[in-house]
Amino acid sequence: MGIVREVNGMFELTEELPRSQFYNKDLAPVKLEKRTWGYYEYFSMWVGMSVCVPTWMLGASMISAGFDWLTTVFTIFLGNLIVLLPMILDSFAGTKYGIPFPVFLRSSFGLFGANIPALLRGIIACGWFGIQTMIMAFAIDGILVALFPGYGEIKGVVPFFELPAHTVLSFAMSWLVTVAICYVSPPHKASPGIRWLNDLSSPILIAIGVGLLWWAVTKAGGWGPILDQQRIAPWSKWPAFLTAMVAYWSTLAINIPDLTRFAKNQKVQYLGQSIGLPPTMTAYSFIGVAVTSATVVIFGEAIWDPVKLMIKTGTPFFIFVGLVFVILATLTTNITANMVSPINDFMNLAPKALNWERTTILIGLIGILMQPWKFLADPKAYIWTWLLGYGAFTGGIAGVIICDYWVVRKQTLKLHDIYRREGYYNFTTDKVNWLAVAYGLFLAACTIFLWSKNAILGEGWPSTLTTLVLVLGLLAGIYFYVSKIKGVNFAGVLALFSGVVGSLVLSMVSDALSQWTWFTGAIIAYVAYQVLYSAWYGSHHPAVPN
Repeated sequence: MGIVREVNGMFELTEELPRSQFYNKDLAPVKLEKRTWGYYEYFSMWVGMSVCVPTWMLGASMISAGFDWLTTVFTIFLGNLIVLLPMILDSFAGTKYGIPFPVFLRSSFGLFGANIPALLRGIIACGWFGIQTMIMAFAIDGILVALFPGYGEIKGVVPFFELPAHTVLSFAMSWLVTVAICYVSPPHKASPGIRWLNDLSSPILIAIGVGLLWWAVTKAGGWGPILDQQRIAPWSKWPAFLTAMVAYWSTLAINIPDLTRFAKNQKVQYLGQSIGLPPTMTAYSFIGVAVTSATVVIFGEAIWDPVKLMIKTGTPFFIFVGLVFVILATLTTNITANMVSPINDFMNLAPKALNWERTTILIGLIGILMQPWKFLADPKAYIWTWLLGYGAFTGGIAGVIICDYWVVRKQTLKLHDIYRREGYYNFTTDKVNWLAVAYGLFLAACTIFLWSKNAILGEGWPSTLTTLVLVLGLLAGIYFYVSKIKGVNFAGVLALFSGVVGSLVLSMVSDALSQWTWFTGAIIAYVAYQVLYSAWYGSHHPAVPN
């Protein structure tokens, strides 16, 4: 028997590779007997991730911009239907080979080159981890102040956070709970804590959402007063919100192999996700819009935060329900969507030094450095700076990996070689293309220019960290390519940066195109990769590995 075993179109390694610098037990293919996630796991996963405060914020942003409820709900449904396509396409490799996202990237970017998109995706996930943790902290803070007024009297403002001491203490509680659950859920154990949390939370979250909707309709005196807001926003603003809805889950659309590697088979993951994502996001956004509209009738003001709404009722029971809601809703989303991916991404840098537990702590600390409370302080920053900003990055990555796996490689990977220094994914070439190197340096200069114009996630730590990852990653890719080290699919690296830079430049020169960042990034990167790979590697590096 060889080192790779196939059972019903799914592959695993029959032995460990302890001497490989690209291998550890958490990055290794999941054993076939541990691929146990079924339909309910993937359905409940999406219920758990969709039912959260940011989902309410998506609807809130459109209603406050002047769109009616029907347009808002349809836009969220359409955005999730669009993002479901690349998500399903990227899911197949994870299920077939049992590999996580950064290992999957080695096909389209090389053994070392994979770290560039992995770290870029990881930084975005760290930002999301910080945002979700801060949302949970604000909710815990509000509930504790309502139940125990003395808690809100803790004095002082904490530097760096620039927030009251009691709010920072609530953030610490939120941070510790999230990190602790993730810490005890390594993938080599089939992530038991994450699976248990999703299975437990889904029915509870659905019940709370339906209960809120029933309360709103009853208190407001029927549906009429709730849904009578007319659209006053111009249609020219609509593409920005559609792109924001796509970008919302575009991060998970590219790193979804981190989760589909546990699937029993392909049918389980693609049907479970198709049933779980668009319907849940649409239904829950409708509940958010309807309940919020009802608060105008009931309280005379729009209350977009479900926790603030429960506090507003002044009933201890509703306040307690709000605490349960925010803890379950935020934890399921934050751990599954925002912790699993960056842990794998950063661990891929040094598999022998970074294991699951150490990297969990590292990701938690980076999430604090991203200062998420600044994005939450301004609804416009949430949509225009954050969601539309990183849409260019995730679109570029999606374009490359979809083209590589489905068009170039014909859905075939060499599982053993993807962990070997001397193998197919080292992308060894005897001749350096200096024109390509010059183009790479040009893209690096363009990235620095875009940062100077605040075109990369605005200002502050998120912009600086992301720009450092982009520029240093590209320069490292150039170095590995021209040196004897290799391990870089330079066609993938250049295609990715062509998509990112191209999308951001188009956003600067055209207000209309600034609303389509994910789409322009994905299209440019897809076309660039297909052209560059066929013209460059096609003559000496077989597209489909034996």
